[in-house]
Amino acid sequence: MTPVLIIANILSLIGNALFTLSSIFKSKKKILLFQSSNYVFAIISEAMTEAYSGLVQEATSLLRNIVLLFVKTNNKIIKLIITLFFVLIAVTIGVIINIIVSNNIWYGYLPICGTIVYSTAVILAFMLKISELKSEIIIKIGLIINSFIWTTYGFFVKLYPIMIFNIITIILCIISFIRIIIIIKKHNNEKNLES
Repeated sequence: MTPVLIIANILSLIGNALFTLSSIFKSKKKILLFQSSNYVFAIISEAMTEAYSGLVQEATSLLRNIVLLFVKTNNKIIKLIITLFFVLIAVTIGVIINIIVSNNIWYGYLPICGTIVYSTAVILAFMLKISELKSEIIIKIGLIINSFIWTTYGFFVKLYPIMIFNIITIILCIISFIRIIIIIKKHNNEKNLES
């Protein structure tokens, strides 16, 4: 492993650790701050390993978080428009960069697909009028697919912390699914007892 690759992996490790730490906070500002810190480290590590399509997705997510941090509204439509705008930018620039800079390498499309899948899941979960449990299921499914995609990408660009932390995310989502199934079964049993 070259010194550049070692440094890139260390930066990726720091960034992914910060992103994971964001899950323990309840404050949206702290969550966005820690996630945004991850994006900065990810952008640097991906630039060092020439993982440009991933870099574009990280940079766009960073910009989206900054905009959402300063937009003081609870209007779902405005947040949807902002999210869709940044997804469109991420996908368009990601494809262009992958074609022009990365010689149209097939795994350069993985982060782009991950962005589409996860963004779609989040948009559906927040825009559909469904229960909180169903929203969580939709987000977790999107997160599992996204994490699998990023795990694969991490392997090809040799950023192993991306792989490790996304595998952890997949495991945590599976545990969450088990919890949801237990809640649903318990709820159904209570309903049957009342009947």
